[in-house]
Amino acid sequence: MTPRLDYEALIAGLPDAVVGVDDALRVMLWNPAAEALLGRSARRTIGRALKEVFPPDTSLVRHLTDTLATGESRSESEAVIESGDGRPVHVSVVTAPLAVRSGGVEAAVAVIRDMSRLHQLEAEVRRGETLAAAGQIAIGLAHEIRNPLGAIRGAVQLMAREMGEDTRLGEYTDVLLKEVDRVNRIIEMLLDISRPVTLRLVPLNLHQLLERVALLSEEMAAQHGVQIVRRYDPSLPPILADEDRILQVFHNLVRNAVEAMTAGGRLTLVTRLSMNPLFAKVDLGQGQRSMAEIQVLDEGQGIPEASRGRLFTPFFTTKDKGLGLGLALCHRIIDEHHGAIQIASEPGRGTAVSCFLPIAR
Repeated sequence: MTPRLDYEALIAGLPDAVVGVDDALRVMLWNPAAEALLGRSARRTIGRALKEVFPPDTSLVRHLTDTLATGESRSESEAVIESGDGRPVHVSVVTAPLAVRSGGVEAAVAVIRDMSRLHQLEAEVRRGETLAAAGQIAIGLAHEIRNPLGAIRGAVQLMAREMGEDTRLGEYTDVLLKEVDRVNRIIEMLLDISRPVTLRLVPLNLHQLLERVALLSEEMAAQHGVQIVRRYDPSLPPILADEDRILQVFHNLVRNAVEAMTAGGRLTLVTRLSMNPLFAKVDLGQGQRSMAEIQVLDEGQGIPEASRGRLFTPFFTTKDKGLGLGLALCHRIIDEHHGAIQIASEPGRGTAVSCFLPIAR
């Protein structure tokens, strides 16, 4: 005997949002995925007119209206729907007629898919391509610039030796040497982004690493009126990482957070097991590993929306001083660990930087 399908359970278990309406555009179906994605409960939505739930010009309303009128499916690969908390959600929408009678369509259904995860993955790929291109340019520039810089430095040292005790001219040669050394440091930072990285991956206690960073940052934080707050998950297992490299990332992120709080505030370090659907697991070649999430939260002025998409681009910076290579280097190091880094910010509300790294078991 063929088992009977439980269609309600099937629809309830679908990962995509499913919304059904009758011929009067009243909601008659709203599955759990729709509750999660659209931020509205089925109890408060079923029985209401769809135009009371969403503005009439919303893609979902328009496409379902067309399907009811024509009996034809409609689709849109890039649409935006406002969630219950006012947050824009990037989705794809496909509608189809249901219960077609001789007199017309009596119901229609829409399948709504969350596209934000795909957008995040695409952004990660674009960042990687940008950094790879910058790396190739850096290697070429480094070889072309280093030789003349070495010659300039040698010539300036000879000049200083020939001038002897002439203090006035000695000031100029000191400036020249310092500037040559500064250009060399810039080249080294560029090469850090472009060089093949050989990581020494070992199990590391994440909280001990963060405490080292916090200890070294205490004086700078105090000067800025910043208090460092810890919100650690004590049950978090060790991460699998290169100690020197990952410390470089945390130092950079904590320094950025402190410098962003010109009026003081709290810098919060958070650790937990990642529940982010996009970065909860990673395959390192020996099966899936869970990911740890490390957040650095500040209460600074935040980052303007126009700048957020460029934060990992080499030489882009929102600071008055700085080369704009720090975050690009952090991205490179995290990527080499098979992890991910994300930045969320709101002007006037602060910035949250999230790093995702594989745990050691």
